[in-house]
Amino acid sequence: MQKSSVRDKITNKGLKFTHQRMVILNALEASVAHPTAEQVFELISEVNPSISLATVYKTLDSFVQAGILRKFIDQKGVMRFDAMLDAHSHLYCKETHEIRDYRNEAFEQILKNFISENNFENFEIDEISVVFKGYKKTETII
Repeated sequence: MQKSSVRDKITNKGLKFTHQRMVILNALEASVAHPTAEQVFELISEVNPSISLATVYKTLDSFVQAGILRKFIDQKGVMRFDAMLDAHSHLYCKETHEIRDYRNEAFEQILKNFISENNFENFEIDEISVVFKGYKKTETII
């Protein structure tokens, strides 16, 4: 991601732009694996040895609070981070614990229609989380 668009994403949410925040956000947006804080730290620490694991945790938390990232707990109880904020679901492999984004506009529309057509008494839905669980298929080589 370009430095100017990362800067805008950070500053538009009221946060100060720093090198550490830029590096951490770039690492998250480049990842498709929904990394943990430790994994983000591993991704950036070799090139950025001055960034501590504590800084990564604090930065990720500030990004979540500002609405730049989402966090969720995976099936093993581990906190993961997702840079994709628009509507999408996830595919979770029970064997490898890999989490991938899954986008399907028709499915998302069905969910939106269901919510708008049903009465959730005294409850306002502001987020939907759908996880499809199963096993990653392995390719057969002939």
